Amino acid sequence: MSSASQPSLRERKKAKTRETIVRVALRLFAEQGYSQTTIAQIAEAADVSPRTVSTYFPAKENIVFDISSEAKERLSNAIIDRPEGQDTMTALRTWLTSERVVLDHDPELHSCQRLVIDREEPLAAHERALMREVETTLARGLAVDLGLGPSELQPRMAAAAAMAVFDLLQEEEGSARLEGELPPVEQQLELLDQALAFITGGVAALREHQF
Repeated sequence: MSSASQPSLRERKKAKTRETIVRVALRLFAEQGYSQTTIAQIAEAADVSPRTVSTYFPAKENIVFDISSEAKERLSNAIIDRPEGQDTMTALRTWLTSERVVLDHDPELHSCQRLVIDREEPLAAHERALMREVETTLARGLAVDLGLGPSELQPRMAAAAAMAVFDLLQEEEGSARLEGELPPVEQQLELLDQALAFITGGVAALREHQF
């Protein structure tokens, strides 16, 4: 990486502050409840001012979904910037594989986020809205694969099927967390490959029907 592309000291400090706020806030949300936790308490635990917390995160729910928003942005980039000739399902698999690496790097943080969201229906509703945005991103990529507009039924159907994969994997992870550990990555990838093979076959059939 060239020095021009490396983050500056100021950028690294800002990223560290943001990470600290998210980490301590999620811990407080899990320990004492999302609604019961104040910005002042988060600021004290993160050793920053309440104004700093509000500057980084205008709303408390922004803190909860910070790591999800980053993951969604990585997915969008993976699809938009995918190499020429690579289809959306392959880009999705590559993204999911890399996200598992992120999850394994800090499973406690992600488990804490999951606990907080599952306890609060408004947060669960917000998560569902985020997933719909992911579905729209997939539909756009699939539309390119099919040579159709993103609002056409076919890419939207394929995207909805792909979202079912997310739901199934999340269910698998949830059951595994109750037992104290995530399923082996090889097992998840096998399930993912089976599901994506089914969806890819459907996309191919749609393409043949289209042309």
